[in-house]
Amino acid sequence: EKYCWDGLQKSYRGPKQTTRKGKQCQKWTAQSPHKHSRTETNYPDEGLGDHNYCRNPDNEEGGAWCYTTNPYQRWDYCGAPRCLDEEKYCWDGLQKSYRGPKQTTRKGKQCQKWTAQSPHKHSRTETNYPDAGLGDHNY
Repeated sequence: EKYCWDGLQKSYRGPKQTTRKGKQCQKWTAQSPHKHSRTETNYPDEGLGDHNYCRNPDNEEGGAWCYTTNPYQRWDYCGAPRCLDEEKYCWDGLQKSYRGPKQTTRKGKQCQKWTAQSPHKHSRTETNYPDAGLGDHNY
């Protein structure tokens, strides 16, 4: 699943449920307070369904959007997190699924290899965490 986006956000499948202005999104299956034709039947394979997550089923140039539950504002863009062009890998939440090639900290310090115990001794090894993507690398 893609929790960040590039381009028009067509592939955005994150759980964001509010607009950039903080308005709650209306479920795609609901027709109130705003009646619409953006349904799973009319837009198959676009991530619509019985939820109120932001999507872009119709290629809106501003990206993922939703109908709002506010009767005075029909819809708005959601401001979904963007995957930076120079980064192929992005993350959400605890970053447990991150498998990108970043080898430095935010402050520019080189990362230690997971297999090394120097200069920092640790228990985060491939043996102890077999599905965590650890190994003989420093990313």
